Amino acid sequence: MLDMIVRYLHEALVPFRLSSYPSEEHLPTAGHATPPYAIAVETRILRAGDKLVLACHPTGVQIDLAAISNELGAPVIEAAPEDLPGILQGKQGPPPPLGHLFGMPLIVDEEVTRHTSIVFQPFGDSDYFEVPYDDFARLEQPRVASFARSGVLPETTETPREEEAAAAQAPRQEEAAASAR
Repeated sequence: MLDMIVRYLHEALVPFRLSSYPSEEHLPTAGHATPPYAIAVETRILRAGDKLVLACHPTGVQIDLAAISNELGAPVIEAAPEDLPGILQGKQGPPPPLGHLFGMPLIVDEEVTRHTSIVFQPFGDSDYFEVPYDDFARLEQPRVASFARSGVLPETTETPREEEAAAAQAPRQEEAAASAR
């Protein structure tokens, strides 16, 4: 599969850097430092209505299917393994963010566009591609939208305004108790 990606990028005259860390051992996996000007990305294959879409987002964030659905104007769900194109069936790990290579439209989270390069791992743990974002965008012509969400929601059921009101009332209650003594 790596040779297919390399050929695709070469034929499109897209510069890239491939770093490979082959090992006979499955663990530990190779680590690769992402340069400060780049962003590590990963992909998810989604079904939007009756067609497949490749979503590219920063590594380690969740994607908001409702936001993608609003952007594409169709209901969006995770693609089932049997939905995948033949070339992707049986592959481990996320595919590279090269939608045209696999015959799928690509949607990219807007955070990705704010970096000069992207770094991705195609199907595994030991190979890393670094591609300048502008060249990547010229080749893939992705749709850009805001759909990545990071962080965790607070466990409290109070809204921030209720928390602020409770915090503001605490000193007043202490003053009232002190003056009542």
